[in-house]
Amino acid sequence: MTASPGINGRSFQTNPGQQGFALPLALGMGFVLMTLAMATLITAQSDRTTAWQRKESGASLAVTEGGLARTLAQLTNPNNAVLLTRNYDTINPKTGKTYLGADALVNNGDEETAAIDEWASASSTSTCSLSNTATAPNMTYTGMIGPNGKYTLRAYRYNSVQQTGTFLVEGQQGSNPSYVMMTIAIDAEPTNFPGILTQKQVSLRNGRPILGSNGNVYYNPDVSPNPTLKGSAAPGDANRPAYLSAIEAASTDNISGTIFACALTPTFSMTAPTGATSLGNVTSNLNISGTGGGIKAYQASQISLTNNTMTVDTTNGPVYLYVDQAVQLWGTAQIQNIRTDGVPPRVGDLRIFADWFRVYGTACIQTAFLFADPPYGLHLDSTADGCSSPGNTNVDGVVWGTHVLGYSGGSSGIGVPDDVSSLSDILTTINLPIRYKFGQVKHWQQVRL
Repeated sequence: MTASPGINGRSFQTNPGQQGFALPLALGMGFVLMTLAMATLITAQSDRTTAWQRKESGASLAVTEGGLARTLAQLTNPNNAVLLTRNYDTINPKTGKTYLGADALVNNGDEETAAIDEWASASSTSTCSLSNTATAPNMTYTGMIGPNGKYTLRAYRYNSVQQTGTFLVEGQQGSNPSYVMMTIAIDAEPTNFPGILTQKQVSLRNGRPILGSNGNVYYNPDVSPNPTLKGSAAPGDANRPAYLSAIEAASTDNISGTIFACALTPTFSMTAPTGATSLGNVTSNLNISGTGGGIKAYQASQISLTNNTMTVDTTNGPVYLYVDQAVQLWGTAQIQNIRTDGVPPRVGDLRIFADWFRVYGTACIQTAFLFADPPYGLHLDSTADGCSSPGNTNVDGVVWGTHVLGYSGGSSGIGVPDDVSSLSDILTTINLPIRYKFGQVKHWQQVRL
């Protein structure tokens, strides 16, 4: 053991076995420190990269939200509002399919291989001359937000059952795009809604009334007693008597709305869809109902009720009833649209398609949309009020078809509901003006594609 001079004259001993260990230890510690330093530098660089990516992502999200705001602002324009009930879905270049699909959900399997563009051909110009002041929509699908941000509307899907619209907007600033999907309520404000629409004749004998704020009558002047009429007449207008005469109504004027001499031709499928529940011949009391998840379709050969009631519960969803032949009600027979959740039933939630309708006695069809396939329509052979609603009526609903004929012997008529928003989708079939507006936001979500 070797003595080494120490501090203050003191000495310490060095073990020969430990000699030569200090250098490798120092080198090893240096390597560890260098590794730690490199790791720290890499982590710092990664953090800076992540922070930059987050900054870009945040900027892209802000651009996306700005694009959504601009898109909504454009749709407040009356000429563009017509687009709120039409679909627009472009192709995602990554998948070769549409972004949303019919269910308005990303990556859910129902995306189409062809782009959907109902916006390009949309028009808010009316067939009837009263409201021909509207022009074609003028929509911008993409734009800049700031000097470097760009947004693009990739898709919009309308759900007529839920009365909602879903947007998918892409925003990008830098290399990281952002996608936001937003669902909003779509509210309808119909303009001169056709409570009664006939492709041919209207005959409201004995002063049969058409009641309600939507009690407007559209008829074909070419098959009326006065084919020269081509305009319209509201209650109190000087030309009102001529229009009352054209639809064979009483001079006392029991029609609440405007009368339009305007030929319209709505088209609906009269064939029950595949999977419709068969009811056969309906001749006695019957209860049917809607189911969650969409429209429930029923098919009947005919409906012929005498002092019986057919109850349709639309609490859980709309019901479409396809009748191969006629719907005929005698005595106190009823077809009722009800709900059990405390919410009033909606006229658009019960739609009945039939060859023709005939109502006798004090029968009533309550809160329904009726469509009679040409060449038939609705025949009112009723003798007195049959519906529980205020007014003297045997049909509470909306009636479209070839004819509406009120025979002599009674003075009861039709009451059109004040709320017809649940039928806003059918107006696209006849090109009448309707004001749509978006309501509350139902859902907002940032999505990955």
